[in-house]
Amino acid sequence: MRHTEALRRVAFVLPVLLAGAVYACGSSGDDSTFGGAGGDAGSSGSSGSSGESSSSSSGFSSGSSSGQSDGGFDQCATAKAEAKRTPVYMQIIIDGSGSMDNAPTEADPRDGNKQHGRKWIAVREALISFFDQQAAAPDTSFGAGLYLFSSTVSKSETAVDVPIKVIDPTHATALKARILPPSLPSGGTPLLESIQGQLPLLKSFAPTAPLELNGKRVLVAMTDGVPNGGTTAQNTCVTTADSAFKGTPQVTTFAVGVGDPTASTTNYDEVFMGRLAVAGGAPTAGCTPGWNELSPMTQKPCHLQVTPGAKTSAQIRDEFLAAINGIRNAVTSCEFALAKPPGGGEVDPSKVNVVYTDGSGKETTLSKDGTNGWSYDNDAAPTKVILNGPACDKLKADSKGKIDIVLGCKTKGTT
Repeated sequence: MRHTEALRRVAFVLPVLLAGAVYACGSSGDDSTFGGAGGDAGSSGSSGSSGESSSSSSGFSSGSSSGQSDGGFDQCATAKAEAKRTPVYMQIIIDGSGSMDNAPTEADPRDGNKQHGRKWIAVREALISFFDQQAAAPDTSFGAGLYLFSSTVSKSETAVDVPIKVIDPTHATALKARILPPSLPSGGTPLLESIQGQLPLLKSFAPTAPLELNGKRVLVAMTDGVPNGGTTAQNTCVTTADSAFKGTPQVTTFAVGVGDPTASTTNYDEVFMGRLAVAGGAPTAGCTPGWNELSPMTQKPCHLQVTPGAKTSAQIRDEFLAAINGIRNAVTSCEFALAKPPGGGEVDPSKVNVVYTDGSGKETTLSKDGTNGWSYDNDAAPTKVILNGPACDKLKADSKGKIDIVLGCKTKGTT
């Protein structure tokens, strides 16, 4: 029975820009949430930067005493600050083995119209599009590197291939150069050796400016086959991903398979790819562990499955790009560090408010709500504010959205 699982397209979402936030002022302290009734805090104008003290080393500025309204908090706010996302450091492992060049083939304009495998052309072009998209709006909270295993220009599995950096035009050029000719598919599938070699580099990675500090680590493992070493290597890949996810620093592993689930398990093993995703802490929501080509159509794989079949390279490219963009969107953080107030001391968890300003400048004070609003990582001793549900989704979809944290006023949405 042939079963082709169509990958749900995930629209590309540009990183949220969180620069230069001084939130607009309103005269009323509304308790609105996304989709809720009531006025918005920014309905009566913007404060700009007048009347504000300079930011302290904590990132907070002192509360204004000028009498101007700050989202309804002007009488009680003691400090406010633009919230910063948790950065992400992503290492992408790409399969450059000979099977990526297998039939069906197409003329490759990047290599003098020589015939190359549709899978290779598709994956390469998807990555080029992804790098160009990121370079169009460089995000200092997101860095990516690349390791291409096998290929005609191979490097040691323990070597830094293209280092993790903010994807600006210069870094995008370096990333793209690694997968352009003379790098072409060749050789076997040292997936296990690549994961084991690249994980220590990712764990020990130390960002340099402009890439922000204290980020979470993400590994993306893409293959069209099975690792050298058969079942033993597959099992070791899974246990390695599991240890990395449970270790310190934690590494989350996403698995992307570009292969036909109906093929022999010596050529492509979708069950293995699903196990890798589950062990790495990044299974698709609502997936079925053990999914294979015989699974009911109502079930879906735990890994990101791209099935080439009879598709053109352009169709495969679009599905692979959707997968990579989906990963990028999934790791885009809705977590924000809760800094200490000016002058030190502890944050009073009952006197914190979160204000969202959308790209048009409209403000909403979010309620403390684990379903659609925000919550703490630890109510007793919070270090982060976390947006939940539609509140998180809306922020991710807003390329110019901003979050500010206000201290000193009773938390809205609580009794």
